[in-house]
Amino acid sequence: MENLKEQIHNDFKPITFENWKLAAQKTLKNERIDEVINKNIIPNINISSIYDRNQVNKYFDLNFPSKVDGNQILSLSTITELPCESDLEVSVLLNLIKNTDENAAIELIIDPNFFLSVSKFRAVRYILTEMGREDITIIAKSSTQNKTFSDIENNIIRLTTEAMSAIIGGADKVDLVPYNSMRQNDAFGKRITDNIIILLNEESYLSKVKDPLSGSYLVENLTAKFIESVNLILFKLSEFVTESEKIDYILTSCSAFQNQQRELLDSQKKKIIGLNIYQNKKDNLGETNIKVTNNVLEFEALKSKIDKLNPKIYIVNFEEKNELQPSIALALNTYNITFQVSGIFELVEDAFNAIKLYDPDLVIVNGNNHIERILRNMLDEYNVINIDKFYNSSILKNIDKLVSSIGTSG
Repeated sequence: MENLKEQIHNDFKPITFENWKLAAQKTLKNERIDEVINKNIIPNINISSIYDRNQVNKYFDLNFPSKVDGNQILSLSTITELPCESDLEVSVLLNLIKNTDENAAIELIIDPNFFLSVSKFRAVRYILTEMGREDITIIAKSSTQNKTFSDIENNIIRLTTEAMSAIIGGADKVDLVPYNSMRQNDAFGKRITDNIIILLNEESYLSKVKDPLSGSYLVENLTAKFIESVNLILFKLSEFVTESEKIDYILTSCSAFQNQQRELLDSQKKKIIGLNIYQNKKDNLGETNIKVTNNVLEFEALKSKIDKLNPKIYIVNFEEKNELQPSIALALNTYNITFQVSGIFELVEDAFNAIKLYDPDLVIVNGNNHIERILRNMLDEYNVINIDKFYNSSILKNIDKLVSSIGTSG
């Protein structure tokens, strides 16, 4: 393999940088090579396709200067616990910094989107420099919004990529929630999570490289757009006369963002593995934002029961689809319960044979009470319930009804 590498390199004659530029210029029509390999996005942010040795070496120095912890930590969570757009979160904290002369730290949530997260922290560092506030400590904090309850080992991978994005983006400190915080949240989980930072430091040398994605077309453009968006929001915040008006705007914007994300997920215009695509049957929370509901504890309790029961549901139709059927299907899909919906049967005997073949844990009958009684007598070893016992909109109530029905004999 090494000989092959040497042979490959020996086949190419060395060429100076100037000769390369002359050769590259010939391939261009009316554009100048210097303008092609260098591009100014906004003042002080430049994309350079080529680095010489001296330019490269300057990025391999020590990490950003260490700072003394600020006495005050500024966080959006002091205003709202709702998930908010990243540019709004940054804008609110930068606005607070303008009103304080003390050494402070800002706490920013790490975005699950790797490149957006990198750009977010780069943008914050850039804006703080422009403000003359290099003394501000940037703390990157992970959240439980995209962490799973059942497959907690997957959280280690998610936390690793999140930590990488924050470090590459230039955060001074990284605060990771324990990978098993949705369950035990014990000392072992904290130790394993702390090891993520140690491994990134010792094996990837991320702490030895300053701004490693500098010059990347994607990251530079995202950073520039992020800065532009933050500046627009900062201007908007400056227009409010009172603090209450400003807070109302923040709360309204965060609430609208939360609703928008929910609609995108429900319509599958936004796809998240484990939530609305490639669902893991044993996964409690997938990557959904658990703060969307006020019944998180109830959700987890029911899901734990369902994981133990591992039920199969059969909806048998003797009438046209009932208006309750969509809400039941939604509840089943939300909790990743295996189910099947039949066509419309005319004979009870045909329905009986289909049910026996599927062998479910619960039979939901879409038919009148007379048909339900007949099936209940024929299927004495199965749990049978009429569809009218369910609810039209409440997922939690429907799941509670399913769990209680499975747990009782027919």
